[in-house]
Amino acid sequence: MWRRHRIEVLCVAEGRVVVKGKRPPRSAARFWLMSSLARVVRHPLLRPVPAPGGAAAQATEVRRLQALARSGVPVPAVLHQAPDFIVLSHVDGVLLSALLTDTPEVALPAFERGLRGLAQVHAAGQYLSQAFARNMLLSDPGVVYLDFEDDPLEVMSLADAQARDWLTYFLSALWCVNVPRAQVLQAWSDVQASISVEVRQRIDGAIERLAWLRHLPNRRDPWGRDIISLQALADFLTDWHSSHSVSS
Repeated sequence: MWRRHRIEVLCVAEGRVVVKGKRPPRSAARFWLMSSLARVVRHPLLRPVPAPGGAAAQATEVRRLQALARSGVPVPAVLHQAPDFIVLSHVDGVLLSALLTDTPEVALPAFERGLRGLAQVHAAGQYLSQAFARNMLLSDPGVVYLDFEDDPLEVMSLADAQARDWLTYFLSALWCVNVPRAQVLQAWSDVQASISVEVRQRIDGAIERLAWLRHLPNRRDPWGRDIISLQALADFLTDWHSSHSVSS
């Protein structure tokens, strides 16, 4: 039944489940933007993590989901594994990315939940793979995390992987969040104090390398989302670094 689409929600005797088919092998060319950016700014946090697809990616996802669950991080449960698909528990909720463009009264709490949830993942000694707002599901248990077909620890340290999570979250959220800049800066300031020194140092190092990107175009048309998301990331981090330096 699931083979019409790679990911299907099905109703079985036990309730709703998610059946996720094995992703076909993926070309490295799809990572050209992050690879090029990492070379230009000479910063390892921005280089893409290998995500080959196929059996390796499926095995990685199962391993990562089980490790996160053991650490108390909310993720779908792995119910069954077959050579070409896995079955995961279905979680009701709303994608965080869908709330960021709502009114400020809705967008700000959603953005803050994303920040606090990520801090909790890291406090558990864990990290995500694709820490994008579209992979964060707001539900009754809290923020549930999706998509683990790659593993950053294959190419970087835990502190690097956690710093990369923050940059990835900001890259996916800042360009579209419908919240005044001052409130976004305050939300991040409230959370970053709990981050380890090692991770903060890596984020500070990224700010120095990314600052010039704030001069990129900030209009989506005709530049596309990749460009404006990079501009928004660099602009926000530079503003935060400036205000943090002054307050310090």
